[in-house]
Amino acid sequence: MEVRSDQDTCTDCGLALPSEDPRPKGVLQTPCASCGSVRRTKGLAATIASKADLRVNVNVIIGWQEVDRLVEKGESAAALLVAAVNVESILWEHLRRSAPATALTKAPHEVRSIWGKIQANQDKTVTLSSLLRVAEYVAGFDTFTLSPTWDPIVSEINEARNKIAHERGYFALLTQLKDPTWPEARIRQVLESAKEFCHGNAP
Repeated sequence: MEVRSDQDTCTDCGLALPSEDPRPKGVLQTPCASCGSVRRTKGLAATIASKADLRVNVNVIIGWQEVDRLVEKGESAAALLVAAVNVESILWEHLRRSAPATALTKAPHEVRSIWGKIQANQDKTVTLSSLLRVAEYVAGFDTFTLSPTWDPIVSEINEARNKIAHERGYFALLTQLKDPTWPEARIRQVLESAKEFCHGNAP
């Protein structure tokens, strides 16, 4: 599919979407008309998407610029969502490259199923929670080493995204800093740790 430089695509279903940068102040990314996702792959990345390594690096760079912009606007929940996508991209790449395939044949069924999707490069069907399960399983193998390490940052960023996704009204609650377990100091620390994890482990 041809993607113009002024066009984004839905990261989850691939539908071509008009670019939303720059968006009006205070307006969040429009959900995909096909699947409802707010995850976007920038048209800029499509020109070099023939290599997965380059695609991941470009997405991380664009993503952290967006995280910083959202933090400056006080959009804590949206910043955590973008950070979660970046963390997921990095963890996916390292699991795809480094996890010991032979050891995973003896893993529990759920882990083997997720691993099969990773091997088949079916990233649109694997969530950060699923990647975390595989990471927890392979953590003991020498072939899977990340610095800074994936734990606990993946767990924390996954916790935030799951709350936003599944708890009604939580997006607004988190942005308004009304959850005592996620004060501004914790949000900023998690975002900083996520950035360090992504930059330290970029392929």
